[in-house]
Amino acid sequence: MKRFDHLTTRERRQSLQHMIELAPDQETISLFAYGSLIWRPCFEVESRCKAILHGYRRDFCVFTVEARGVPDNPGLGLGLRVDSASCQGLLIPLPEDSRSEALTSIWEREMLTAVYQPKWVSVEVDSKITTALTFVVDELHPQCAGDLSEETQAVMIGSAVGELGSCRDYLVNTIDALRNVGIHDSPLEGLLRRVNLQTFE
Repeated sequence: MKRFDHLTTRERRQSLQHMIELAPDQETISLFAYGSLIWRPCFEVESRCKAILHGYRRDFCVFTVEARGVPDNPGLGLGLRVDSASCQGLLIPLPEDSRSEALTSIWEREMLTAVYQPKWVSVEVDSKITTALTFVVDELHPQCAGDLSEETQAVMIGSAVGELGSCRDYLVNTIDALRNVGIHDSPLEGLLRRVNLQTFE
C-alpha cells in the first residue's frame, strides 16, 4: 500500500476558512471528539462533557500508513461513519483566547489527507441539542478501509506500528479514555479482546 496524498497548506487553510464561514456561531465553537482527540488533544482543554452524536458510529475504518502503520503493514484509525446507531464522545469547547490557534492545530492533525471531512453536527448534551465540529470519514476516499470484519481489524491493529507507536496502543488508549469519562464502547472492547487473543496464540 502506498502513502496517501497529503493536502497542501493552502488546501488545508481553505478548508478551515470554509468551515468557519459555515459555523452557526463563529464566536463559540466546540469540538465533538470521539477518538484520539479525547486522550491526546492538540490544544488547551479548559472543559469537556459527555455528548451523543446520533446517526453515526465510531469504527476502525481508516488506513494509517504513517502514524500507526507503514505502507507494507498498514494499521487502522478511527473514523465516524453514517449509521442508524449513535456515538458517545466528548464535547470540548475551544478556548476563547486561542481559538484560531486551536483550529489550525486541529486541521494540521486531522486534515493531513482528505479522508476526513469536517462537518457541523448536532449533538445531545444532557438532553439538550447543541452544534459541534467533528470529522466524518469520506467513504469514497482511497484511505477509507470500508467494512472490515472484526477479525481483519484485529489482525491489522495487533501488528501495525508507525511513527506515533503501535496501533494496539491507540486502541487501548481510546478505550481507557472513554472509560475514564464513563463511556463503555462494547465493540471497541470486544475488538481489544480479539487483538489480545491473537497476540497470545
